[in-house]
Amino acid sequence: MATNKIYYAPGTIITFRGAGGGDVLWTMQNEGTAKGRISNVWDRGAGSLPSRYLWRCTTRWVATPTLGDCLRLYLATSSASATAALADGGLTFGDAELTTENALLLNCIPLGGVTAEAIDKSFCSSGIIAIYERYVALAGWNGSGTKAMTNTVTDHVVTFTPIPDDIQAAT
Repeated sequence: MATNKIYYAPGTIITFRGAGGGDVLWTMQNEGTAKGRISNVWDRGAGSLPSRYLWRCTTRWVATPTLGDCLRLYLATSSASATAALADGGLTFGDAELTTENALLLNCIPLGGVTAEAIDKSFCSSGIIAIYERYVALAGWNGSGTKAMTNTVTDHVVTFTPIPDDIQAAT
């Protein structure tokens, strides 16, 4: 009996970060305690698109964080890029500060987060997410009670790697 092997074929990485090097602007740097940031819109394009993505976040606090401090990540999606009424949480896409986490908690897609140890270093986390809408924004929330994020652009980066299935010919 012939069988098909199914692999995944990683696609082009999409990078969310501050000015100077990312695909989508997201300036999480210098974000204070109990504050957040929503990114510009990522237009995934029309037509057939991958739905499954590997996300990876690297971040750093301004000084030694407290064990358990967390940068929580969310996705806000929409069927229309410029219409807040059609976006998760009624959010407006565009690199902007968020002063409450309510819309994220109640109506956006929890992506995951990066949880700190009591060490002054960069922290990293990753996971898998399915995205079906064309327009996407990333939101981050500094859940630390005592530490702001560093003011270094390259300390706060989230990447999305499309991982569509690659079905091999039967052998």
